[in-house]
Order: sequence, then C-alpha cells, then structure tokens
Amino acid sequence: MTSDVAAIAARIPKAELHVHLEGTIAPQTYARIARRNGIEPKDPDKLFACNDLDSFLNAFLEAVKVLRRPEDFAELADEYLARSPTEHVRHVEFFISPATQRKFIPDLNLQSTIRAIWDACERARIATGVTSRLIIDMVRNLGEEEALRDVDLASACKRYGVVGVGLGGDERRFPASGFKRAYKRAKARGLRRTVHAGEAAGPQSIVDAVELLGAERIGHGIAASGQPQVLALLRDRGVTIDACPTSNRFTAALADGEAHPLREFIAARVPVTLSSDDPAFFHTSVMAEYEYAAALGCGVEEIVSIARASFERSFLPADERRRRVADVDAYVDGLGITR
Repeated sequence: MTSDVAAIAARIPKAELHVHLEGTIAPQTYARIARRNGIEPKDPDKLFACNDLDSFLNAFLEAVKVLRRPEDFAELADEYLARSPTEHVRHVEFFISPATQRKFIPDLNLQSTIRAIWDACERARIATGVTSRLIIDMVRNLGEEEALRDVDLASACKRYGVVGVGLGGDERRFPASGFKRAYKRAKARGLRRTVHAGEAAGPQSIVDAVELLGAERIGHGIAASGQPQVLALLRDRGVTIDACPTSNRFTAALADGEAHPLREFIAARVPVTLSSDDPAFFHTSVMAEYEYAAALGCGVEEIVSIARASFERSFLPADERRRRVADVDAYVDGLGITR
C-alpha cells in the first residue's frame, strides 16, 4: 500500500532514550519556578530564543540555576511526561546531572530530588501508562572523582528508578580514558552505561567509549559517519546510536546544511534511536525528530526499525521491552503494511 511515511513516523509507538530533564523546562515553567524560589527571571522569550551553541549553553545554565528544590525537578518530569502521549511516546529515559547541582546548589539533597523525580514518573505511569527510567549523567569537565560520586549516588538510588550512568561534557578536553574507574564501578554495581561521544570530537572518541568504558549506547555518534571500522565496531558489539538531529544542527556537530547520517547508520545495521536531547532550547520534540527522518528519505521500514530499537535498546526489563516492541508491530500490522 502507499503510506504517508511522515504520519506513520509521528504516530508510531516510540521511546525517547536521550533527553535531559533540565533541558525540557518550558519558558513559562522557568519563570514560574524562578519566582517561586525568589529569583527574578530573565526574559523567557529572549532567553529561550537559542540559535547556536553559545546561546544554548547560556540559556541552559540560567535555567538550571533556578532549580533549587526537589519539587522543581519533579515539576519538569510531571510536565514532560504529561505531553508524551500526544507524541505517542510510551517510555522516556531522562538524564539528570547531580554534579551540576552540587556546583550551583550545594545544599540540595540529591537523593530527595531523585526520589521526587521518580514519584513524578510513577504518577505519569499510573495516569497514562508512560513508563520512565533515570540515568545519572556524569560531567566530564568536573573530573573522575565527581563521576565516582555520581556512580555511588546512582547505586543508592536504584529503588528510585535509576538504571544507569552517562557521561556528557567536553569530550575533546576530557576523553574517555579519564573515566575508566567510574565505568568499571558502574558495571560492577549492575548499572547500565551510555556515553555522549562523537558529537564534538572525532571517531576515536566513540571507539574509546565502547572499548574503554563499555558503553552500551552512544549519544549522538555523528563522527561515526564515513568510518566503516567504527560502524562495524558498533554493529558487532550491539551498541546503539541515540541520534538527536536537531541538537546536532544547533551545536554545529553537523555543518550548516549537512544532512544527518541517520540512514547511513541504519544501512550499516547499527541500531539507531531518535531523541530530542534538550527540546525546550532546540525547539524540537520527539515527533519532530521522526518527521525529520521521514523528510530525510527514511521509508516505513526504516521508521519501524528506529521505533523498535527505541524499545529494544532501552534499559527496561526484558519483558517490558518485548511488550513495547509488540506494540510497535501491532501498530504496523494494523496499517496493513507488510514488514
């Protein structure tokens, strides 16, 4: 049958595996929380009018600084998960960055904050069926001792939905080799592992994330494009690329006018998912990322492979992954499409 690929991409059941909770804050939410915490907000319309990496980093830090109580973070989760069903998102894995809060708000009780976020996630699950998990995103720029503290925090908060650790920040100046102890400890404690890599540094950053840190998923991974050996490594190790095309255009990981190598990755049989990264600042959504994939020329088969991978490569338990993949297959079968 002839299918409207963009419509299928928008409506297919999907998971979002790479989204920073702090990066979901809506402009009006930023202003409301700031005032509640006794801070005069900057003009939200101007602050959130990001158009390049510098404006994004400035806006992100300004927004993070107003988040001072556990309920502030819970409010972000409540709002984002309430919107998720409208985009046919059935599961979300939030990055949260406790090390940043240690720096800006040292009095914040981090375990209480994570528990508050998890309570919001559970409210959403009960209300809408959307499930969630939390990933502690370690910050390269703050060094491995802070990263080890984050691993310990993640271990202590497993009962609050924390399933793994990630690593963000400046991958050029703070390479993967500096975080081997943290990832070894994380693996020993049963935590899942993802790494931002190949976004602002070259293909070796991706190789090191896999070989030195045992990454199961790679955030962004743009530098794998045109690198058959790197793509083969990812494919053979079963490592997923969590792609964020709009983010990559904003941060100049993709050159102006350059198409995202999404289809190249799929053709190389590397599992690929789509996410919004910091949607409030990049003016995007999961649905928009899927629609971009359709505009890029992805056909139904490729869209289905992305949606299936988003559940298969999630950090959910195996039975939940299978159930969610079955939802994707049932949706496709209901359209009468031969897979």
